[in-house]
Amino acid sequence: MTTGFRYAFAIAIIGSLTGCIDPPKSPYVDVRDTTARIDELQSAAEQGSAEDQYHLGMRYENARPTDHREAVRWYRMAATQQHAGAFYRLCVLSDVGRGLPQDFQEALRWCRLAADQGHGAAMFLIAAHYEKARGVQKDLVQAYHWYNLAAANGHEAGAKWRDRLGRDMTPAQIAQAQFLTRNWKPKEQEPRQE
Repeated sequence: MTTGFRYAFAIAIIGSLTGCIDPPKSPYVDVRDTTARIDELQSAAEQGSAEDQYHLGMRYENARPTDHREAVRWYRMAATQQHAGAFYRLCVLSDVGRGLPQDFQEALRWCRLAADQGHGAAMFLIAAHYEKARGVQKDLVQAYHWYNLAAANGHEAGAKWRDRLGRDMTPAQIAQAQFLTRNWKPKEQEPRQE
């Protein structure tokens, strides 16, 4: 059998196996569908629900085309009501400079607000800032401490990154980081006065 014949034969067999192979799914979202979902959430979010404002921000952030500025606007509204997810999204967007200027200090401020509510991903991002000296001085003890907190708050990669970092630390540094983790308490959130 020639190579061309084998190829054609294999294609014919595969083509005859209808239903055995799932058709490829398009990775693209219909723009009209996204717009309809945004419109549905908008009226609920305008009523002042932090959860609806957060979800509307997510819709704008994930829409095609994305609208990070509008996402930031809705996240900020939810953040005024102490929404941990909104704090975290503001942290991420500030960290990468989407919808607002890139500012590591501002990103850390938002992440700490989310971390005070037990947000594991925010804790993980704080750890990364300490490990990579983004907005703060490099501090492996603080990085280990925050990775440890992230792991304790459900962020699966926290333990892996903590353990990886621990290989480059002294036993005294690890003990200090573990002490910080055991004694960490979230800061009290003060009610906003507007």
